Amino acid sequence: MTYSVDRLSQRHIYIAAVLLSFLLSLLGFSHLFLPNISVDGVLYLRCAAAYSQGGLKAAMALYPWPFYSIMIAHLHQLGLSYITAAHLLDMLLQAWMVYFFIRIVFHFNPSPRVGVWALLCIICYSTFNGDRGILLRDFGYWAFYLTSFWAALVFLKTEKQRYLWLFGLNILVATLFRIEGVVIASCVILLFFCMPGWSFFARCRNSLIMAWPFGLGLVLLLLIGTHNLYGGGRLQDVHRALTHGLAMLLENKAQTVELMDKALKANYKFIHTEQMYFSMLIGFFFYKIVTCTEVVYSALAVYGWTKKALILNCREKILWYGLLITQALVLFVFLMNQLFLTSRYTLALSLLIVLWVPFSIEHLYQKSLIATRKWRLSFNVALGCFFIFSLLYSFVHIGPTKKYLYDNTLHWLQQHTGSSDRIAVNDPIVLYQVKGAIPTWNEDLAASTQENTCEFAAYRYVVIKFRRQDPIAHCTNLKLVQSYHNEKDAVANIYEVRR
Repeated sequence: MTYSVDRLSQRHIYIAAVLLSFLLSLLGFSHLFLPNISVDGVLYLRCAAAYSQGGLKAAMALYPWPFYSIMIAHLHQLGLSYITAAHLLDMLLQAWMVYFFIRIVFHFNPSPRVGVWALLCIICYSTFNGDRGILLRDFGYWAFYLTSFWAALVFLKTEKQRYLWLFGLNILVATLFRIEGVVIASCVILLFFCMPGWSFFARCRNSLIMAWPFGLGLVLLLLIGTHNLYGGGRLQDVHRALTHGLAMLLENKAQTVELMDKALKANYKFIHTEQMYFSMLIGFFFYKIVTCTEVVYSALAVYGWTKKALILNCREKILWYGLLITQALVLFVFLMNQLFLTSRYTLALSLLIVLWVPFSIEHLYQKSLIATRKWRLSFNVALGCFFIFSLLYSFVHIGPTKKYLYDNTLHWLQQHTGSSDRIAVNDPIVLYQVKGAIPTWNEDLAASTQENTCEFAAYRYVVIKFRRQDPIAHCTNLKLVQSYHNEKDAVANIYEVRR
């Protein structure tokens, strides 16, 4: 017996979404035992190993916000390797994200067909899928961020206080993955305090309930003593941003404008560098948001917003738009300070935008039902082709990759070295692949990171990864035995230390 879309239940859609998420995660982890791991991923695994061996202090000595690594360490105790435990944790968090994305859509429209659009949107979202195979603590942040957003929306609809408590718990867990959760929590608490239609007492009560986990966390820090936890970890960053953030931002902006002045004013005296600086930042900011959200999703979201495909009441608008504005401001300030943005930083904002897309598709589908058969067929074919293309594009790598370097370097080292051989490496990924997630190889990592050093008497081999210029090519006590490079001339040289 076949099911039509209209006969599907929400439960069927949730089950399908979670199973598909696990399947896509497995495809993303196709190199599970030799992954294309990032430098941050190595740090998380080393931090997990440090926690297993030396507890919280040892973990925080490596990384000041180790909640993600602590979860990996506890999964490791089940008999899994650190890398397998990390991937399993990410798979669970990714499925959690998919589930609550669809649940938020069902909150506004319980129609199974809209649920199918939501499932297709999040499952085929190439920006999200492209990160599935990478170890990221951000998955935990995104998962609990969406859950807290759902809890806040449900409270606005039902005014049942348990959802306020649930919001506080979930935004606290999100904060334990990324410190930006403090900003989101503060924003939502302020928005709830300004909600229309409530008495002053109700506003104060609701805001205090939402803030309960942070009050509890502050009490625990005071009881433990922040000096025992290296100053409270990333909380120092929050304090620094509040006290010196504006001064640092203005200083960075002045330095950038000054550099632009020196580079451009000599030949282009008519240019106003400060206006150009902000124009470039704003243009790049919108470019990154659109590309992270994806062009088609962005267009559909704008279409849905203009056509009122999703009707929000006053309080829902305050919450949703307030979060959009807050996320945009945080990202723009980060861009001004660091002059770069990646999909990792923009995805939390993009998810709020993509939530409009299922309603836009449903609006277009309803229009197709009353259109001509030819128009309806064209719409269905175009929609199907888009989702298929987006899903396939998620797992296609375009451009040069460093995996060739890492695979060949590791293969050579495994063939020519023994367990007693010391190897100096300037890349933590190579060193992780050679030695694993042990927390005791800092000296081997540091030995070849300083340029113009030739002090390698304690090692048998030196592995140096670079672009353009080899920093140790001048060392006469080294013999080049192997060299690998990729399409963009990233090079990995393996030297044998002369005796």
